[in-house]
Amino acid sequence: MTLGFWAHLARDVVGTFFSRWRRFYRRVVKGEAELVVGVDIFPFFERMTGVGWYAWNVLSQLPKADPHLRLNLYAHAFAAPDEPSPPPLPLSPRTRFRFHHIPAGFLLPVKPTLRFLRTVMEPLLMFLDGNDLYFAPNFFPPRRHQAAIRQLVVTVHDVAFLRLPHTVQQETLDNLRARLPETLAKASAIIAVSQATAQDVRELLGVSPHRVHVIHEGVDPTLLVTSDAMPHGLPERYLLFVSTLEPRKNLVGLFRGFQYAVAGGYSGHLVLVGRWGWRTEEAQQELATSPVRDRIRHLDYLPRETLRAVLQHAEALLMPSWLEGFGLPVVEAMACGVPVIVARTSSLPEVVGDAGILVDPAEPKTLAAAILKLASDPTLKAQLGAKARQRAKLFQWEEAARATAGVFHRVVGKETELPDAYCV
Repeated sequence: MTLGFWAHLARDVVGTFFSRWRRFYRRVVKGEAELVVGVDIFPFFERMTGVGWYAWNVLSQLPKADPHLRLNLYAHAFAAPDEPSPPPLPLSPRTRFRFHHIPAGFLLPVKPTLRFLRTVMEPLLMFLDGNDLYFAPNFFPPRRHQAAIRQLVVTVHDVAFLRLPHTVQQETLDNLRARLPETLAKASAIIAVSQATAQDVRELLGVSPHRVHVIHEGVDPTLLVTSDAMPHGLPERYLLFVSTLEPRKNLVGLFRGFQYAVAGGYSGHLVLVGRWGWRTEEAQQELATSPVRDRIRHLDYLPRETLRAVLQHAEALLMPSWLEGFGLPVVEAMACGVPVIVARTSSLPEVVGDAGILVDPAEPKTLAAAILKLASDPTLKAQLGAKARQRAKLFQWEEAARATAGVFHRVVGKETELPDAYCV
C-alpha cells in the first residue's frame, strides 16, 4: 500500500508535467486559446452557506460559459487515513481536482508525511499546473497557495468587518483586517457581488473603480422544483428567516418585530433556518425571554431539498439585516414566489427592487406593520409574490459565470466578447 501510494503520486507529478508541456505546445505552436484557472474550493469542505453556494454555482456554470477555460480546483490534495474523502464537487471534463488518500496501514509516520505533502508537494503540483491566474471566491487565497499565484482575482462579498466590526466573529475579523487590504492591493481584479459592496470596497478600502467588477449572483435552479408536501412538523402558517444567526442579521429586531406583529393580530409562527453563529448572547436572551417564544421555531441548518420545501410554503421571508453583501436567501425566496420583507440597507433595495417591502431595521414596529399589511391583504400578497418571481428570473448564474470568465480573460490580456460585469 505504501509503495502504491508513492507510485500513484509519482504518476500524478509526471502526468502534470507532460500536461503542462502539451498545453504549451497547443498554445504556442497551434495557437489555441486555452485559459487555465486555479480556484480555492476550501468553502466546499465546510457546511455550505452563502459563500460556498456562490462558488459552487459559478464553478458549475463556468465550463459552459466559456469552453476555453480549464479549471484546477484546490483544497487539501492529501488526506490522512482517518480523514473523510472530498464532498461532491462541481466537476466537468475541463475541471480537475487531485486527491491522494494516505492508505490505512501506511508504513511511514502519517503526521510528518502529511505535513511534507501539504507544505512541499501541494505547492509543487500547483506550480506544475501552470495556472494563468488564480480565483479566490472567498475574499483571499489560502497562504499555502500564494507562492504559485501569478495573477489574482478575488471576490468580496461584503465589508462588514469595516462597517460593523462588532458583528463579525473575532477570528474572521482578525483575518480580514490582516489580509484583505494586502490581497486587494495585489489583485488584478476584484469581483463585488453587488453595487453596494462595490461602493464599500472603493470608499472604505481605497480600491480604484476600474479594478472592481460588479457581478450579481443567481438563483439555484434546484430550488424551483415545486414541492407540494408541507414540511413535516411545521405550522400551517409561518414567516421565514434563512441565514446563519449572527449579529448583523438584526435578530433582536426580528424577534421584536414578530412580537409586535403577534400583538397586532398575526396568527402564524416564525421559523428560523440556520445555525447559531457568533456573538449571539443578546439575541439568544431576547429569544428566550420573548413573550411569543412558543410561536418561534428554530430548525438549524437544512439540506437544500428540505430548504426548498420550507421556502415554498412560507407566507413571507423576513430579512431585517443591518448589512447584506448580496442577500442570496432573499433572491431564492423570490424565485419561489414568496413575498419578501427586507431592510432598507446595503444591497437589499438593489436586489429586491419594487418586488418586496422595505422597512427600517432600527424600528421593529415597521417590520410588524409590514407583516400585518401582507397578512391582511391577499391581493397584495399575490401581487408581490408574482413580482418577486419575475424579478428573480433576472438573476442567473449562467450570466454571472459569463461575466466572471470575462474578468479572467481581461486580467491575462486576452481578447473576448464576454462581459466583465453583470447587474440586474
